[in-house]
Amino acid sequence: MKKLLYISALSLILAAFPLISSGNGTPQKDLSYTSSPDPYKAERCRLDIYPPKNVKNYDVFVWFHGGGISEGNKTLFPKSFPDEGIGVVAVNYRLSPKIKANEAILDAAEAVAWVLDNIEKFGGNPDRVFIGGHSAGAYLAGMVGFNPAYLEKFGHKNTDIAGMCLISGQMTTHFQVKKDLGYKGGQFLPVIDKYAILNFVENEVAPLLIVTGEEPLEWPCRVAENRLLLASVKKIGKCPLARMSELGGYGHNCAQPSAGLISNFIKDADKLYKKP
Repeated sequence: MKKLLYISALSLILAAFPLISSGNGTPQKDLSYTSSPDPYKAERCRLDIYPPKNVKNYDVFVWFHGGGISEGNKTLFPKSFPDEGIGVVAVNYRLSPKIKANEAILDAAEAVAWVLDNIEKFGGNPDRVFIGGHSAGAYLAGMVGFNPAYLEKFGHKNTDIAGMCLISGQMTTHFQVKKDLGYKGGQFLPVIDKYAILNFVENEVAPLLIVTGEEPLEWPCRVAENRLLLASVKKIGKCPLARMSELGGYGHNCAQPSAGLISNFIKDADKLYKKP
């Protein structure tokens, strides 16, 4: 009887803490990061966690996939990071046309806040949470990292993150946001307003890595936008570390070739802050 009671009590304890992990390399899939009752948000606002093996208090990279805020999924990320001791949190978010594309920024902020609040349960270090992604994912991460208003909605500062790694992102207002909100002008007409990363370069921000493909091969205007962001951030001087790499021989599809640059940047940012 005592043994049955012990087993029952143990089961209740394990059920109460289903998310706790020792960082043994076992992925956790389709975890919800929202409490919204909206069916589409409940469906899309989920993430996967890929912890490294046998690493405690590991660095975390929150990755947002590309796809123009109208397609894509959380399986699209460089797979080498866990082998280098960096945990990955791969995030899904809502997509246009089921929402206005700008609403996806709120999803990204909610996901980052969830990671800051919960990653320690999975063996990750909440003080070493880096955010980024490719293309549209880089845009979403950049908006969260540069405009403090988004994370403030979820009880955090934009400087609570350890750094940003933006791979071939749009630094002016994203073309799908412009389309969904009825902006005049074509896809490549540059707009810098409240939905543009470049609008927030005066803010204090975390360390920044920018990566693009080579200008003749990249998405039109993309390299120039990223160069302008880097120059502005460096001139204003409210970012402790900022660098940019243009990958020769690569076009817009430069996420996988950026993996080494991202790993090195994370190591350099860790040294900068000397976090325990």
